[in-house]
Amino acid sequence: MTSVLLALTPGPDVLLVVTIAAKEGFKKSLQLTLGLASGVVFHTSLIILGVSAAIITYPHAMKLVAAFGAVYLLYLAWLTWQHRQDAIDSSVQEISGSYYWRGVIMNISNPKVLLFFLALFPQFAQLDEPGYHWRIAILGLIFIAVTIMVFGGLAYLTAKSTQSFMQNPRFKKGMDYVTIGVFMLLAGLLLFSVF
Repeated sequence: MTSVLLALTPGPDVLLVVTIAAKEGFKKSLQLTLGLASGVVFHTSLIILGVSAAIITYPHAMKLVAAFGAVYLLYLAWLTWQHRQDAIDSSVQEISGSYYWRGVIMNISNPKVLLFFLALFPQFAQLDEPGYHWRIAILGLIFIAVTIMVFGGLAYLTAKSTQSFMQNPRFKKGMDYVTIGVFMLLAGLLLFSVF
């Protein structure tokens, strides 16, 4: 229940999934969703290994991760700006690799996700009892499943509702600018929250 409520809460990940679904369609947005969900494996592993707690104790490490994430988001905004004139059905849309890897990089380079998992998982994992590593792993798998279902559902509904609009070059151009704005906004929020 907690995972479902958290996945439904409007946030940067939801905003990006919906934006990509409106601009690029369901398939690309689902790739992004799977990448974001795969990043949960990384954060869950850090918690199990105890690395998360060590990273959080060093503020410079958190700032470095946030800076990397913000630079990557600005890079994606720049790529979108460069390719904003491309035709709707152009194969040039495969800029900077797949949306799956974009989702992975965005998730693992967001220190807020690391803090979130470090705050959430111990509440449900009973760390003072044996076998807590398995409980944290199960919590990670539950969170992955919920993320895929909720974000995938939002992506599908958004893509279906904007499908006819995507044939309009003016709508596509407008969505390019919205996507650039979302990437820049997310980069700014990430830097603001950490610095």
